[in-house]
Amino acid sequence: MENASKALLMAGGVLIGIMVISFMVLVLRKAGKMSAQYDNQIANNELTKFNGQFEIYDKNDNNFFDVITVANLAYDINKKNGYDKQNSVTVEVNDGSETYSILPNSNLPKDHFLKNNRNIYIYIYNSENGQSLIEEYGARNEENSTQYQYRFKCNGISYNQTTGKVNEIKFEAVENK
Repeated sequence: MENASKALLMAGGVLIGIMVISFMVLVLRKAGKMSAQYDNQIANNELTKFNGQFEIYDKNDNNFFDVITVANLAYDINKKNGYDKQNSVTVEVNDGSETYSILPNSNLPKDHFLKNNRNIYIYIYNSENGQSLIEEYGARNEENSTQYQYRFKCNGISYNQTTGKVNEIKFEAVENK
C-alpha cells in the first residue's frame, strides 16, 4: 500500500509538472505573437509617417515652395539611403514644355533639378551662375502682394511595391489666374 501511495504522488507530481510546462509554453507563444504584432505596428507607423510627408502635397493647389520642400525632402532621403533605387524618391515637375526632376543620383547637387533628364542642372534658388526655378516660375506683384505665376497640381504619387513607401511624386505647373 505504501508503494501505491508513493506511485500516486509521483504520478500527480509528473502531471502537475506537465501542466506547468504546458502553461509556460502557452505564455511564451502568446508573448512571441504579441512581440511580432508590436513590431508590425511599429513598422506600419513608420511607413505611414514616411508616406505622410509626401501625401500632404497630393492636392491641386501647391505653391512653388511646396514643390521645393518635396524636392529637398526627396534629395535628403536619397542621400541618406545611398541613392538606392529601392528606397529612393523621384520628384518630377512638368510645365508643359520642360520636365525638372530630382532623381536618385549622387551627382545631382543639392538645391538643383535635372532638366529634361539630361545633365543640365537648374538651381532651385537664385544664383549668379545660372538660371533658377524661382526666376522661371517667379512672382509678380499685384496691389502690393506677392502672387506666384504658377500653382502646382499633384499628378500622382507612386509607391514601391516591395516596401510600400512613396517612390515617385509628379507635379504639373498650372497657370495661376
